[in-house]
Amino acid sequence: MALDAVSKIEVLCHSARRRDVIAAMESFGRIHLVDLSQGSGDVPQEGFSPVSIDSEDLQQRIGNLENAIGFLRDLEVRSGRATVPDPGRTVPERELEAALRDTELLDTARRSWLVAMRIARLEGDEKELTQEKRFLQEWKTLPVPLETLREAAPCRLFAGVLEKGAVQAVETLAAANPLMHVETLEEGRDQRRVLIAVHHAGLKDILPALAENGFDPQDFGTRTGTVVGLLREVDEELDRVRCRREALLARAESCTGSLPRLEILSDAAGLLLARMRAAGAALETPRVSMIRAWVRASDLSGLRAVLDPLGEVSISVIEPEEGETPPSPLTERKPVQPYTMLTDMYGSPTWRDPDPTPLIAPFFALFFGICLGDAGYGITLALASGLGWAIMRKRNRPSRLFGILFQGGLAAIPIGLFLGAWFGADYSSLPALLRAPADLLNRLLPGFVPGQAGQEVFAVSKQFLYLTLALGIVQILAGVVVNLVKRLRDGQGLPAVLDQTGWLLATLGLFPWLFNHYLLDGALYDLEGPVDGIFSTMLLIGAVLIFLIGGREARGFGKVGLGAYAAYGIVNLLGDVLSYSRLFALSLSGGIIAQVVNQIAGMLRSQVGIPVVGFLLAVIVLAGGHLFNLAMGCLSGFIHTTRLQFVEYFTKFYEGTGVPFRPLRYQPRYTSIERDR
Repeated sequence: MALDAVSKIEVLCHSARRRDVIAAMESFGRIHLVDLSQGSGDVPQEGFSPVSIDSEDLQQRIGNLENAIGFLRDLEVRSGRATVPDPGRTVPERELEAALRDTELLDTARRSWLVAMRIARLEGDEKELTQEKRFLQEWKTLPVPLETLREAAPCRLFAGVLEKGAVQAVETLAAANPLMHVETLEEGRDQRRVLIAVHHAGLKDILPALAENGFDPQDFGTRTGTVVGLLREVDEELDRVRCRREALLARAESCTGSLPRLEILSDAAGLLLARMRAAGAALETPRVSMIRAWVRASDLSGLRAVLDPLGEVSISVIEPEEGETPPSPLTERKPVQPYTMLTDMYGSPTWRDPDPTPLIAPFFALFFGICLGDAGYGITLALASGLGWAIMRKRNRPSRLFGILFQGGLAAIPIGLFLGAWFGADYSSLPALLRAPADLLNRLLPGFVPGQAGQEVFAVSKQFLYLTLALGIVQILAGVVVNLVKRLRDGQGLPAVLDQTGWLLATLGLFPWLFNHYLLDGALYDLEGPVDGIFSTMLLIGAVLIFLIGGREARGFGKVGLGAYAAYGIVNLLGDVLSYSRLFALSLSGGIIAQVVNQIAGMLRSQVGIPVVGFLLAVIVLAGGHLFNLAMGCLSGFIHTTRLQFVEYFTKFYEGTGVPFRPLRYQPRYTSIERDR
C-alpha cells in the first residue's frame, strides 16, 4: 500500500512572522493547506478572524505582465530574432525577491505592457479602418453625398444591390413608371450596384415591387459627405495609425532585451501570489496567526526542522474533525510512479481503496505495447521518450507521460518480436534471426500447420485476437480478486466471499466453455468429455451465488428482482471481455498502415525516372509515414488502453472519490527556483 499516512497539524506563530512561516512551508513543498477562511467546526472562533489579504491587484498585474511577455515574444518572432526560452535555468529564491524590488525592471514591465496595449488598440483601429476602406471602395462611384440618401425630399434616393438577372425587370419597371429612375453605378460578376430615385407619390407602389425583384438597399448609417471624400479621410487616418504603430514598435524593440528578466519577474510575482493566497487561508488575532495543514507523517520532523529556526512557532498534531476526509498522498516506487498520472485522471483513492497505481502499471504497459505491436516502433518510442524524460529531468521538470511511453515502448519490443513485426516489413523478407521468435510462438498455437500459406504472419491470425480476449479475462479476474481482498479488509466477511466467488466461478466457467465451443472448435478440451461439464457446473454455481447474494438486502419479491438483475451482470462480462478486442484491432491497423507506407515508398523508388529523386522521395515517405503511424499508434493506444483500465478494470474494485493531496508549492512558468530552504 503506497497510500501514505498523514497527520493534521496546527501551526501558531506571531502575526509578524506569518509571512516567513508561509514562505518556509511553500519552500518545503510537502504540506496540504486547510482553508480556514471558509469556517471550520472545531476552530476556536473567539478572537480569531480570517486574514484579510487582497491579491486581486497583484493577479491583475501578473496578467498584464504575461500579456507584455507574450507581445515581446511575438515581436521577436516577427523580427526574426526569436530566442528559445530556457525553462531549465535556475534562479535563486533571493534573486526572485530582489526582482520585485527592482524599480527599473518594474518600470520596464509597465512600459512594455502600456506599449503592448497601445499597439493592440492601434491594430484594432487599423483593422476597422481597413474594413471601412474596403466598404467605401465598393461604393466609390456613388455620385451623391451620403446624407442625401436620408433626406425626406420630394424625391427619395436609394443605393443598393440587384442580382444581375433582376436588373432588366427593374429597368422595365422604371421605364413604365415616370415617378422612378434607375442608374447603374457599377457592374459586378453576379450583381450590380444601382442608384434609384423614387418620388414620394410612388413610394407606396414602387418599393414593394423593388423588394419582389430582390433589391437590397444599403444602409450607410450616419456617414456624411461623398464616398470619395470619405475614402481620402480613411487613407489619411490609416497613414497616421500606421505611423504611430511603427513608432511604438520601435520603442518595444528596446524592451525585448529585457525578456529574460521580465520572465524572472513574472515567476517572482507568481511566487508572491501563491504565498499571499496561502496566507489568506489562515486565521489571526492581533498578535497570533493560526495555520492548519495536512502533512505526511514521515515529513513531520522535516517540517519542524524548517520552521524551528524562525523563532516562536508552535507545531502540534491535532485530531481531524468529525467526518473530515484526509487527503490521499501517494508515494510509489520508481517503476510505477509515472502511472500516478492515470490515477490522478480517474480520481484519488479513499482510505478504503487499494492503491490502484501498481495494479494498473503492468496491464497498461502490456496493452499499450500490444496496440503498437511492432518491435521497430517500440525501440523508436523507447529511445525518443527516454531522451525526452532525460531532458525534462535535467530541467527539473520530470514528465510522467514520458515514463509511461518509455515503458510502453519497451513492452512493444518483445510483442513485436513474437509477432514478427519490424516497421511493417514483409515477414518473408526478415532474417531468420528475427523470424525465429514468431516461428516459435506460431508452433505453440492450436491449428498451426508449418509451411501452410497465411500461417506465418501471426499478427493477422485469429489466435492473436483470442490472446487479447484472454488477457481481458485475466484483468477482469484480477479486479474481482482485488475487490474480494478490499471487502474482506472492510469486514464484510462471508457475503463478500460468496459474492466474489460467484463472479470468479462464473468467469472461469463461462469463457473457457464459450471459447472452446465457438472459437477454438474443441482445441482446448474434448467437447464431449467431463471437462465440459465441469465448466458448465462452475458457471451454474457462480450464477446461483450471484443471484442469492445480489438480492439479500431486499425484501419479499424484491430479492428475486435484485438477484436476477445481479445475475444478468454475467451477460455484461461478455461485453467487458469483447472490449479488449480493440487491442487486436489497433495492432492490426497499425501493421497494415506500416505495410502500405513501405509499398508506397517501394513504388516511388522503382518507378520514378530519376534515380536520386525516387530514392529521396522514398526516404521522405518512409520517415514521414512511419513517424505519423507511430504517433497515431501512441495516441490511439493511450486512449483505448486508458479506457480499458477505467471502464473495465477500475469499476470492479476502485472508487476514486478521495481528496487529492495538493502540496503548497509554486510551479514557476519560466525558471526553476533554487530554494533557500
